[in-house]
Amino acid sequence: KEGKGADEVKKIVEGGLSESALDSGLTQSQIEKIVNTPKGSRPDPASYLSQEYIEAHLAQFDDGASIIMTKEQYINYVKGNLTIGIPTDRTQFVLPKKYCDDIASKAAGNISFYEKALGFDIGHFSDGGGLVRIDIQNLDGLNLRIPSGNEAGANSHWIPGGKTDGGVPEAILDLIPNDPNNVTVSEIK
Repeated sequence: KEGKGADEVKKIVEGGLSESALDSGLTQSQIEKIVNTPKGSRPDPASYLSQEYIEAHLAQFDDGASIIMTKEQYINYVKGNLTIGIPTDRTQFVLPKKYCDDIASKAAGNISFYEKALGFDIGHFSDGGGLVRIDIQNLDGLNLRIPSGNEAGANSHWIPGGKTDGGVPEAILDLIPNDPNNVTVSEIK
């Protein structure tokens, strides 16, 4: 937690990021009903989101996707592995590359900014030895889709509709081949 406090980070994230203008159309009541459904039993997003919304949401990933994780997570779960993602359910949460660029610009190295924007508790990334960014250029064949909230990586911040609680678009992919011709890894700090 460097620089800005949690309240200041929240204010910057809420007012400073290029939030997706797409509106899922879900009411607060619908959101609460889905969130309160036990993980593993939540409905398929196609059952409560329009096809037009889904297509527009996923189009935000046309220029690639990004993953942010701690350096420790990268070393333990990605470096040297054939795939990127959670082996138990074979999924990986991603955000559009252009939103990752925006977060990087606004965060100026502040880990708390990343945590809030991406839907993690403040402090989640603080003990991981810094952050790593993974960019995936070509998503063909990786089954890009809106998360249902049943994924192993869905945490207590997950909300239906394809955005983090920080307003950043998110999606999931199947396990990503860890191929240097399609995957770029860089340290954030």
